[in-house]
Amino acid sequence: MQDKTDNLVYAGFFVRLAAYLTDMAIISVILLVVRLPIWFSSIFNPQNILVRDLIFEYSFADMLFYILTATYFVLLTYFTGSTIGKKLFNIKVICAEKRNFTFFEILFRETFGRFLSKIIIYIGYIIAGADRQKRGLHDLLSDTCVVYCYERKVYNNLPLDFNNTDGNNIVNNGQTNNINNSL
Repeated sequence: MQDKTDNLVYAGFFVRLAAYLTDMAIISVILLVVRLPIWFSSIFNPQNILVRDLIFEYSFADMLFYILTATYFVLLTYFTGSTIGKKLFNIKVICAEKRNFTFFEILFRETFGRFLSKIIIYIGYIIAGADRQKRGLHDLLSDTCVVYCYERKVYNNLPLDFNNTDGNNIVNNGQTNNINNSL
């Protein structure tokens, strides 16, 4: 059950997954411009510094792609509150404390927080299904949450005063509306 004290509608697991997959498809297309030249250079020179393992099993190209992907998520989230995928699904990242988030919070969320969320069978993302505010581990660590861009409308039912002295007037919040009862 969602928290009814605020006027926010929290984005659930599947809409966030769809936005993330959309973002990854967009990033893959954009990074294709960088991947193709690196791939061609690895065909002609397999010992190229770009494709040779540097740290563990990661090459310079792998680290470059990670940095470019993280830059996409960090910059778009920090400056606009949402990535292109989140915009398509009408969701955005906000600070859970009802204040503006800092660059460090978003950097932490999109790099280290996502790494921790993925580390053990993606349990950090699955946590969002059980949390009342639909927050994953990376959201909990950086004190953010993902909400829909529109707010839930709350309508107050105001009492109507019926002025039946002449049978034709209804008074609603001090305004009188005439009603013709003749048929």
